Amino acid sequence: MRFLLCCLLARVHAFSASNDSYDPNMMTKIASSVAKTERRDVERSRVAREVCGCCCRPPPLCVCEALPESLVDVSTDVLILQHPRERRRKSLSTVPLMPLVLERCTIKVGYSFLPEELDLIAKFRERGQKPLLLFPGPDAISLDDEESADAAEKLKAEQHSLLVLIDGTWSEARGVLFRSPELVDCCQQIQFQADAESLYPVELRKEPQKHCLSTLESCAHALMHLESSSERATEAKQYLEKAMSCMVEKRIGVSEFRNRSDPRFERQTKKIYAKNKRRNEIKKQMFQ
Repeated sequence: MRFLLCCLLARVHAFSASNDSYDPNMMTKIASSVAKTERRDVERSRVAREVCGCCCRPPPLCVCEALPESLVDVSTDVLILQHPRERRRKSLSTVPLMPLVLERCTIKVGYSFLPEELDLIAKFRERGQKPLLLFPGPDAISLDDEESADAAEKLKAEQHSLLVLIDGTWSEARGVLFRSPELVDCCQQIQFQADAESLYPVELRKEPQKHCLSTLESCAHALMHLESSSERATEAKQYLEKAMSCMVEKRIGVSEFRNRSDPRFERQTKKIYAKNKRRNEIKKQMFQ
């Protein structure tokens, strides 16, 4: 890596010798690229930290104690369409916990989705069943509203359903659906009124409103509505919420005792300042 960096500097110096001046924006881009190469070199030299072989989380954040001995097999298939940015929020995301509890749980990551590219969607459409998209809207069937009780009962009467959830912030979720009109058209939107606040404490993650729930909690409540008489659905809800509570508790504990002097926990403004400072140093070294 150092050899490649030296080669890049040599080429830039050679090019600058044959040109009177560089465009300022190009100079900044080149310096930023070199600085980024340096940071990646440092990151690759670090040894990966230890993680649990079961839940794939660092030992202080392990949630295995809250997981069931065997995966819970509910009648409903669960398909999670996750925004890429949400996938990077691993320490606070609830979605990684769900396949550790549910046997029928599939996760797909992307900014947009086509029905024909999702095997589960295609499978249920071939059966003549509309997948159930959990997202509020004017055409959504309320699972707990008396006005749409008949339509809700028909959905609950189906022996095997596909529940589709969008994982991300509200703006990210709306963006995914906006870029996936064909997916929305082939699904039946459903919704429900949350009767409890999220397990997320305010200091970890804020929700837009008190009744807003995480993806895991939304899935647990939806399963209870769709399989209200199923002991498996009740068991799934209990273990999902137990796993999330354990994650939140461990996360708060780590936040209280972690070493604030560790560079990983520096404020974002300090990181940005350090990046800009190094970029300007490289820019000065290369072009002045």
